Amino acid sequence: MTILFSGAFNPHFEALPEYLIAAFRRLGHRVETFDHRGYLLPGRVRRRVSALDRIDRSLLNRRFLRRVRAVRPDLVVVNQGTALAPSSLRVARDLGARCVNWFSDYPLEFEEGLALAPSYDAFFSGSSHAAGRIRGAGHRHAGWLPFACDPAVHRPEEPGSGTRAPFVAFVGSHYPERQILLRHLRGLPVEIWGPGWARAAGDPHIAPMIRGDALRPSRWRTLFSRASGVLNIHYGSFGPREVSGDLANTRVFEILGCGALQIVDRQGDVLRLFREGTHLWAFSSGDELRSRVEAALRDEAGGRAVAARGREEVLARHTYEHRARLLADPAFTGFAVDPEQPASVRLAGGGRA
Repeated sequence: MTILFSGAFNPHFEALPEYLIAAFRRLGHRVETFDHRGYLLPGRVRRRVSALDRIDRSLLNRRFLRRVRAVRPDLVVVNQGTALAPSSLRVARDLGARCVNWFSDYPLEFEEGLALAPSYDAFFSGSSHAAGRIRGAGHRHAGWLPFACDPAVHRPEEPGSGTRAPFVAFVGSHYPERQILLRHLRGLPVEIWGPGWARAAGDPHIAPMIRGDALRPSRWRTLFSRASGVLNIHYGSFGPREVSGDLANTRVFEILGCGALQIVDRQGDVLRLFREGTHLWAFSSGDELRSRVEAALRDEAGGRAVAARGREEVLARHTYEHRARLLADPAFTGFAVDPEQPASVRLAGGGRA
């Protein structure tokens, strides 16, 4: 199958587009790409002058259609892609392409995505809550497709020679709710890495934990392999579902793929996909977070057993090759949550995970 993948590509940071393209190619598909963030003008200019923004978007869509006509894809896969106009997608479908969007980054651009959903043959969200909202708006071809891991990238590494005192790691951007939660870990051996944490340098509870800025996968893979546990705090943690989307973020799958003990806030989708206490540990308050971290530091053997089961589960059901197969399958309509069993997941549309 020939696939045209439209995404936003960051040369400094691997993410879903790179992982999914690699998975399609490992499955034997021909994949061509289009960067729908490839505007001619900087964003600050387009935001100030609406006429220039319209012109630049029009030119971007013309380039997209030239790419479609040159590639003649059987399948167009778009990741977010609010810049692509419904008229451009109609042309692609008229030329014989099935058009699918994996609108993964909730709540970013959610309302724009809601308006675009009818332009696609299938429209998947990374959040079951978001998929439910889209289906509730009348788009019956919308579904839930969670994130995944790439076993070639998200894998355990040897922790290295020598001994080191136990510690727990957190890798992620600074958000106020994360700073507040991490204050509960004052005095414990916690290492924080990620962009924006310089803002917390004046916080006496947090400052001793801060180690550095963003890490690429090769760096945090090593960090996770050495840690007694890895923290995962979702955006909008403990806030309204409209903010967090109740989703399982990319780190849920990546941490498990690396074979690390994950300590994560209780999001609905996390617990629909993985069993608490079997595949990972979870918390719902600052005090419970501290208790989980203390347990990880105290019982590394127990933590390793949970981590091993978590890795086995994520490799069995939640890799990007699993997701690529589903996206390429016209019969797949998305994961569906069974309302009678809120902690279970089934597959609708005959697809397999």
